[in-house]
Amino acid sequence: KYGCRSCTNVVKTAPGPDRVIEKGIMGKGFLAQVVADRFQNHMPYYRLEKKYASEGLDLNRSVLQRSMARVAELLEPIWRRLHTEVMSSPAIHTDDTTVTIVNNGSGTSRKGRVWVYLDLKGRHYYDYTESRNRDGPMKILEGYEGYIHADAFPGYDQIFTHTGATEVACWAHARRYFVNAESTDPELAKGAIDRIRKLFRVETSAKDLDSAARHRMRNEVAKPILDELNAWLEVTRTKVLPKSPMGTAIGYALNQWDALTRYLDDGRLRIDNNAAERAMRPIAVGRKNWLFYQSDTGGRTAAIIMSLLESAKAVGVDP
Repeated sequence: KYGCRSCTNVVKTAPGPDRVIEKGIMGKGFLAQVVADRFQNHMPYYRLEKKYASEGLDLNRSVLQRSMARVAELLEPIWRRLHTEVMSSPAIHTDDTTVTIVNNGSGTSRKGRVWVYLDLKGRHYYDYTESRNRDGPMKILEGYEGYIHADAFPGYDQIFTHTGATEVACWAHARRYFVNAESTDPELAKGAIDRIRKLFRVETSAKDLDSAARHRMRNEVAKPILDELNAWLEVTRTKVLPKSPMGTAIGYALNQWDALTRYLDDGRLRIDNNAAERAMRPIAVGRKNWLFYQSDTGGRTAAIIMSLLESAKAVGVDP
């Protein structure tokens, strides 16, 4: 502040520094550190409270939690832009996982859901919903007409029926059914797993090709393997009980056959949905540390911030 006896304005005050949070004491750099500690290093707020206290900072967990909610509020326009860009991709990967929501008032808990929508360039768009109701993905994918890599969740069926999107199923998911059947039908399960392994070897050989060359290679090399596998499944189905592990595995593969073979249509598509499953790993690792969200608002805060963190990591930017 400066004072001048000769001026009309006796005291002149310079503007203060910009604040992320009005009247807040935490600057941009410190808030960015809290974001990284909480959502990248998966440290729960009570541990952050202790960590900062040991460094001489008196910041309780509720202040940290409210600060992250405010950060998410400020970043929401970028999150919404990510959604727009992901939905402009010709193909996306999607998956979901559960998180626990605790009601502090009653001490009860329930299951919420975190979804990821991942495009071909590595952009991650996370969303939070209170349940696995199909309304969640319907809202996000409304109007999308490209390819969707997904599991066989029935909630997606209406999307494929009404929006014009095309389903691409996951061979890694189908393979797991046969792995589960190894304990009861080892020889038959091995027959399926060996054939599926050949399909993945084709993908390994084609990984450095451009999409057009990959498309040609798949139709020349992988399609005969798929035709032979389909015939083998039809014959083997008559030898096992429909509800046995092997019968379930065969039933899943044949019911999903059109979607499982759709990756042959376009060289940009993947044989599996592992990209989305990898995108779910930070949530799975995180919930072993922070255990739960305290509210649906906390789930939304995490979805917004995780979208930016994981998209940054995917393109080599330090979050």
